[in-house]
Amino acid sequence: MHATQTPYAQNPLRALLLLACRTVLGVVFIAHGWSKFTEPTIQATIKQFAAWKVPFPDITAPLVGALEVLGGACLVLGAYTWVVCVLLSLEMAGAIWFIHRHNGLLVGRGGWEYCASLIAGLISLSIASAGKFSYDAWANGPEEPSGRSRSRRR
Repeated sequence: MHATQTPYAQNPLRALLLLACRTVLGVVFIAHGWSKFTEPTIQATIKQFAAWKVPFPDITAPLVGALEVLGGACLVLGAYTWVVCVLLSLEMAGAIWFIHRHNGLLVGRGGWEYCASLIAGLISLSIASAGKFSYDAWANGPEEPSGRSRSRRR
């Protein structure tokens, strides 16, 4: 390593950038999840899911809304980040499949680019970890210089 380079896990900006990424993604998911219950109602969301032919809309609509709200909160806190990123990525893949795939790429036409961008952000976050300013870091201990977290084993 060059003398002026900082190891990946020790870079002071890394923790702040990961916090910013988690916060943006988390707030987006919270807002979209909350809107499934409130704009206008969960019953309207269930009807929309049924119109899109999403399986079991009475179950999936509230489940998706809850996953987005709770998963978004976990992202903001940096809690269970890897698991939450996987679950939300699977949900976004389902949104692409059931809702957006026939509409092309562009979001203005109902396309799948927005969902794919969220998946890319979630995958990146799951690879990078939640960072130093997170519940995960507090629960699992500091990261190794390689960027991987170390489990607390006693």
